[in-house]
Amino acid sequence: MSSILRSIQLRNSIWSSFPVRFLKQQAGLSTVELLDPRSCGKRHFTTQVQEHGKEVAAAATILVFDLETTGYFHKDHRIVEFALCDLSGGKNSTFETLVNPERTVPDYVQHLIKIGTDLVCRPGIPRFSDVIPLLLAFVRSRQAPGKPVLWVAHNAKQFDARFLAQEFDRCSAPLPADWLFFDTLLLAKKMVKAEGKKRRTSLEALREHYGIVSHDDAHRAMRDVMILSQVFQKMTFDLKLTNEELINEAMKASEFSKIS
Repeated sequence: MSSILRSIQLRNSIWSSFPVRFLKQQAGLSTVELLDPRSCGKRHFTTQVQEHGKEVAAAATILVFDLETTGYFHKDHRIVEFALCDLSGGKNSTFETLVNPERTVPDYVQHLIKIGTDLVCRPGIPRFSDVIPLLLAFVRSRQAPGKPVLWVAHNAKQFDARFLAQEFDRCSAPLPADWLFFDTLLLAKKMVKAEGKKRRTSLEALREHYGIVSHDDAHRAMRDVMILSQVFQKMTFDLKLTNEELINEAMKASEFSKIS
């Protein structure tokens, strides 16, 4: 097969995928921007955009996110799965994709998250450089005008935000200045301390504490996002926290990114 024919088929594959069309329509991206062979979007993209209905007051766009990686330390490892959910709900409020880490997934990680090298290191799975332009377009399509984006994760400070910033840095892409990061692990520790009790603050422990049912035992990104979405709302309700207070407690993107 000639390289020209292969390129045409690849572009058609991208254009026919629902996420790319959705992002093009919602974020005002042109066909040229999405299909230019020099752009990051030239390889086949498998992100799923789904629906999830929840309502949250919009002092900011609140995105609950989670990622799976090849290991714990962001400087030595890479993302293999990324997922997020916009708490404002509505149509197309979630975004998820596997990510090609361009390296072997250790056996112990595969056992834990059920994602192995054969699953992610294959044709059709995007590298993070492929994910960035579509992720940015998705976020822009969900962002409230003039409002910041509040990214919420459990252990964001030490794990999720650092990995996300590391991938952006590696691709020479700055994190948007209006992105803020909120760590629900720190919030959970404050809540437990205020209660004067000793109990675990892991996501699974919080799920059990709040009686949140999960029919999936797999440690996967979207499963954890759905659980954290409920945990986050229950914790902020219990602590009577407003969105403005959450924003004041959030960390700026510049605290994680090396690129200004």
